[in-house]
Amino acid sequence: MNPFTYDSIASGDSFYDRKDETQRVVQTLLGGNNMVLFAPRRYGKTSLVYKAMEQLSALGVDCVYMDWMPVYSLESFAEQYLKALSKKQTIPEWIASHLSSITSLRPTVSFDTMGKPTFSVDFTEQKVTTATIADILDIPEQMASSGRRVVVVMDEFQEVMKLSKYNMEALLRSKIQLHKHANYLFLGSKTHLMQNMFMRHSRPFYQSASTMQLSLLPEQDTTRFLQERFGKDGIGIRQEECLYIMKQVDNIPYYIQLLSAEVWQALMPNGKEVTRELIDTCCRQVIRLKQDYYYELFSRLAGTHKKVLLAIAKRGKNIFSAEYIREHRLVAASTVQKAVRLLQDEGIVDKEQDTYFVADPFFRRYLLQTYE
Repeated sequence: MNPFTYDSIASGDSFYDRKDETQRVVQTLLGGNNMVLFAPRRYGKTSLVYKAMEQLSALGVDCVYMDWMPVYSLESFAEQYLKALSKKQTIPEWIASHLSSITSLRPTVSFDTMGKPTFSVDFTEQKVTTATIADILDIPEQMASSGRRVVVVMDEFQEVMKLSKYNMEALLRSKIQLHKHANYLFLGSKTHLMQNMFMRHSRPFYQSASTMQLSLLPEQDTTRFLQERFGKDGIGIRQEECLYIMKQVDNIPYYIQLLSAEVWQALMPNGKEVTRELIDTCCRQVIRLKQDYYYELFSRLAGTHKKVLLAIAKRGKNIFSAEYIREHRLVAASTVQKAVRLLQDEGIVDKEQDTYFVADPFFRRYLLQTYE
């Protein structure tokens, strides 16, 4: 079996490092504070949080995980949130009884063929209202009032803005700030949106949670991880080749695992040593497999956005300066800013400190070798 994991949440010995970050998450939530964690996609936020949830659960904390990506309406939010909450109740009758006071909901408990109770809910109102959502948002605090601590994890939380016409952001904040026994961890991959949400004075969640931004993994820890994982199958890899793998993918955890998985697959069953030539071959193979997707992704962009993206693929510092705009034959700084915001909203470009970069390093390589 391939020892490198990239299409699922890293756990067990596939999850490495992030010990300090995991400890900070656990201690912050145990201390009764809310927290916001953001980093570009593929940096391993969700894997880190699942590790923290394991530790919190071992300490007797009920951890509720909800992903905001499938949410598109008040009804879909209610369904996703209630489903997440019900998973943490060993006795579905408990949550059904608590929901019975919400007149717009009809909770039921049924039993499968094995006699296991399952929870479901129907809506009695034609349209789910903000009043119903407000009642649902209080359930974690009610759960915690029974004596157990509750932590609610909301992943891809920037998607709350899809419900801006209902003032969902303000409604959530108004409820959460009153909860004394339930705490919240907010995750987001669109860092510019998350920063605006929690650091801009005019936003409801301004300074409402302790913030932490994930950085890249230490090279030494990644080197040790790669050597151990390859070594289990008798494959040797020197420190120089480990660093070379990291360099090809901008040291982003997901892509380190992806490229390493390709290298491992190319070597098995008879290969014994990782070389730079093999790493280069595997990089080209990944791009070949994804080139149709990359072509479509680039083709649907407007001309100005294409030019800005290609410029960022070459160099992402000082992109609003007059020198940069002249060098890459762009238009005005204001036009570049609008293009960058769209590329960030689409998840194509992200920012680390003062540098913008193409979020997918293989897409960046595709752009440079195809359009330059």
